[in-house]
Amino acid sequence: MNYTIREFVESDAESVSEMLRESFEWFHKGDHESWLWKSFAPSNLINFSKTQDILVAVDDKGEIVGYISSTTTLYGVAYVPTVAVRNSLRRMGIGKLLLDEKIRRFREQGIRKMWLLVTHINTSAIEFYRKNDFVIEGYLRDHTGPGYDEVLLSRFL
Repeated sequence: MNYTIREFVESDAESVSEMLRESFEWFHKGDHESWLWKSFAPSNLINFSKTQDILVAVDDKGEIVGYISSTTTLYGVAYVPTVAVRNSLRRMGIGKLLLDEKIRRFREQGIRKMWLLVTHINTSAIEFYRKNDFVIEGYLRDHTGPGYDEVLLSRFL
């Protein structure tokens, strides 16, 4: 199957919401009152799209299978708050396609460095970023909740 990377549009919000909630089920555990579940509400995704640069990966049938968001600064550093791939399609190169496209766009914008946070128990994500030239710069203890440390990773472009 082929995948296309394109800009998020408001009509994507429902599908993206479902995919993000599925992708991060390991964190929110289906708790509809959790901050993460709420943050992935379609209305919030639409609001995020007004201040973040959001890309989605779409399959040949038009189904959204991946997501990456970012913000940039005037001093040339980008923050990537969310990267996700539909659970059933992980380890098929979709995350790499999203990351590579985001990096390409950052370089066009003159961004010199990017950073992100990964929950410490998400070892597959940490491994993915390390394979893509990210280095660990630090840890934020109990950052997203009690017992949830965040690993700060970054890479120069």
